[in-house]
Amino acid sequence: MTHRITATREDGTDFEVAYGYGRGRRRLLGCRHCDWRERTTHGEARHQGLDHLAQAHGALGSPRMTADPPARRQTVLIMLACVAVAAVVVWWAASQG
Repeated sequence: MTHRITATREDGTDFEVAYGYGRGRRRLLGCRHCDWRERTTHGEARHQGLDHLAQAHGALGSPRMTADPPARRQTVLIMLACVAVAAVVVWWAASQG
């Protein structure tokens, strides 16, 4: 799983739904507090996760969605590679001129 969707119940208890890819690159949601699992699309993940936390666990407060550290690192590395390629292309185009 690559992301976490969390919400807090009135008594201060935090509940969490994990979101990411399963076998066959299917997008999955899974609750860390019960056996609930569901396939989803990217745009529906946050809504479905928060709905589950509210209905099944009564967690309505402080909703948030965060990425796991490995997912953040991968994103940073991809962005750095893109910037490096763009810099090389700009340098090459400037040297042709």
